Amino acid sequence: MIELSIVLPCYNESENLNQIFESIETILSSKDDLEIILVNNGSTDNSLDIMNGFKSAFESKSLQIVSIKKNIGYGHGIMTGLKNAKGKVLAWTHADLQTDLNDVTDAYDIFISKSNIDKYILKGKRINRNFLDSMFTAGMSFISSLFLRQRLFDVNAQPKMFKRDFLKFLNKAPDDFSLDLYFLYQSRKKKFKLIEYPVQFNERKHGVSKGGGSLFGKVKLTFRTLKYILNLKRNLN
Repeated sequence: MIELSIVLPCYNESENLNQIFESIETILSSKDDLEIILVNNGSTDNSLDIMNGFKSAFESKSLQIVSIKKNIGYGHGIMTGLKNAKGKVLAWTHADLQTDLNDVTDAYDIFISKSNIDKYILKGKRINRNFLDSMFTAGMSFISSLFLRQRLFDVNAQPKMFKRDFLKFLNKAPDDFSLDLYFLYQSRKKKFKLIEYPVQFNERKHGVSKGGGSLFGKVKLTFRTLKYILNLKRNLN
């Protein structure tokens, strides 16, 4: 019986995959009640070949590889992985080594300790960040909360975790980076209680950040998030 499914969306992560696989092998070798779903989210590098090679060598039924031919977006990749998941509890996190895969399993222990987890969702809360990143997150959280009229903070922190039944509230999930915002908005709207799990957010070792790593990136992300918020207000009931 699969208790926990962890979805890892991968887009051109070939340089990070070997280290990711080390974590996957350690976790799956010590736990037999969870599965990990690697989503090749339309990668244009050799990520899929590396994934398939690892799966062949590892030979574990607890590891799934789901491949999407063309990258439609971050949200589409995650939702595809979630729809293939078998666990009672579902989670996603990044596969870029900025978040530790062990955070998900540690957070799971806290999540299931609640007496009524049907009414809870869990999200990461990034700690020990520099001043600029903290102020940027606070500003974006304020804007999101103001426009959507729900208390939202550190929207993009990982992992995200919830009971399988919550999937029914994600039936209009966006294909792009606004999935995290949509997820938290829906949890607030449906009156779910929030567990925030403290996580260390590390520097990306390889590849290009998909979010706002540099100051220029943060400016772009700000305008992109504003666009997402307006789209959410337009499309959500």
